[in-house]
Amino acid sequence: MKKVILLDIDGVLVHHGGYRAALHATLNHFASLMGLDHFDFPEEKLAELEKRGIFSEWDMVPLLLATLWNDILSHQTNPQLPLDLYSAAVEIGRNVNGYMPRELFVPDFEFIAGQYPAEAALQHGCFPFIPMDLRLNILSQSRNVIFSQTMRLFQHYSLGSAVFSKTYDLPAEVETDSLLHTHDRSNINDAIRAKLRQPEICLAGLTARPSAPPREVDDSHFGYAPEAEIALNLVGLADIPLIAFGKLEYLAAKRGLDAGMLIKPSPVHALAATAAALTGDEWAGLQSAGDWYQTGKLDGVFATLPREFELFVVEDTMGGIRSTQAAGEILRQNGFNVQTYTLGLTSGSISKIEAFTQAGIPHFENWDSLIADVNL
Repeated sequence: MKKVILLDIDGVLVHHGGYRAALHATLNHFASLMGLDHFDFPEEKLAELEKRGIFSEWDMVPLLLATLWNDILSHQTNPQLPLDLYSAAVEIGRNVNGYMPRELFVPDFEFIAGQYPAEAALQHGCFPFIPMDLRLNILSQSRNVIFSQTMRLFQHYSLGSAVFSKTYDLPAEVETDSLLHTHDRSNINDAIRAKLRQPEICLAGLTARPSAPPREVDDSHFGYAPEAEIALNLVGLADIPLIAFGKLEYLAAKRGLDAGMLIKPSPVHALAATAAALTGDEWAGLQSAGDWYQTGKLDGVFATLPREFELFVVEDTMGGIRSTQAAGEILRQNGFNVQTYTLGLTSGSISKIEAFTQAGIPHFENWDSLIADVNL
């Protein structure tokens, strides 16, 4: 029987040192503008955000910066702050007066359907000590490289200044090498790669990383950062189909949709990846998954798929697991005989272990223990 294996990238195929390094570099850039030698958040604090469903550094950075600023401003009296984040950092730093936060907590807030976490925090009135106009500039449009200064600075560090300018046709604001290239490392070796490449196994990437458009289209790649492709190349899986954020953005742009509604935990993400894994065609999978989202009908390329197969997902957070579980149920409702297997990788993270345990998801510390226990 055919097996479809959907593979998350960060924390699964790749130790995502690059994104974490870019997060820390971005926060430290603002800290330096404030006159602080160093201010950072420990990894377990970031893992707690992931456990809460905040997976993207594009949301983590503004939320963490707002947490820091809100705490500092709670000890200042009616500050007059500019709206530009860099200028605001300098002004906040001028009035720190030796105060240094000890331990900070990102406030709890409920997610809002169709909105990214940073925007949801804004809508729920988090960070009340930051003036509203400045709060808007920190938390709004966290995926808009023109508007969001935190996202734009983060992309400098992720891609490197030269690739940033080429991708977005914008001048570099800082000079830096790509931290994805210098800090990411593969989580799989030749033996694991060979295990995944067995003839009866169909693979696809399932990730929230930015990416190029679907490989079957020849439209401009302007504004599409090839971060997911960089990772697949690093781990020796550059040829497998990939459903990443850039691919979903492309589909959303063609149909007037919101890409944030299509990405995991939405079943659209896993449906598209499943179809792409079985056919090798990213664009056909995306279009057919988009058809289901808009009409509720599972047609298109799904009519050509085998009616029986096993569907696996390997994830380090719950987003892709929920997406795959929902996709499996949709397939079964439409006459497919599909057994779904959800597998977690923890890399020893206590927060990830707790999240998977609470959800009843089998989980493993690394690929070696997963391969030894699971019949792939």
